[in-house]
Amino acid sequence: MAEVQNQRPAPDARVADAKLPQTKATADPKGVGVAPRVVQSEFPERMKPGLPGMVNRMVDYNAVTRSAEASPIPFCRAVCQSTASDIGAVAGGALPAQFVGITILDPTVVIPVEALVSLGVPEGTYPPYSNMGVLTKGEIFAVCTLATLAGDPLFYEAVTGILLNAGGLGPIPGARWKYTRAAGELNVVQLGIQT
Repeated sequence: MAEVQNQRPAPDARVADAKLPQTKATADPKGVGVAPRVVQSEFPERMKPGLPGMVNRMVDYNAVTRSAEASPIPFCRAVCQSTASDIGAVAGGALPAQFVGITILDPTVVIPVEALVSLGVPEGTYPPYSNMGVLTKGEIFAVCTLATLAGDPLFYEAVTGILLNAGGLGPIPGARWKYTRAAGELNVVQLGIQT
């Protein structure tokens, strides 16, 4: 009888290339053992820029979960304490003293097609009464509709929560724009700065 051996199928090269960086064992030139060989040795000069609502640095930051009250709340918006519930938050808000933080971009938020159509929930938002990530301390990518200077204070629009550097509600204590940028360019907001 022939002996049956378990054989693995040959790995697909396309799948192997997706797992970077990889090392492959090669014979050590001195014959001592097996030395790893680096497959990917070049990297892009610069990282891709962030998106509004992405946490910039995960060093010394704090994020909490809040419930999106009543209406959809877009990513990267100022939110304030809800008057309807202790764990709720609303986009914008009339009192800067009730500022909670800025909503974090969450690529795992899946909105059913029925909700998009029937409830008018736009993409890139937290649906009503869903859990949403809110950055309370740290750095987050954002876009200001006005030109900013490094160190400009953070303001927000009362109804939509759009982030500003002047002309809205604020300034928010301990919050500022990190870089000098033209209107509409990607920037970073710092929250929880000690003054």
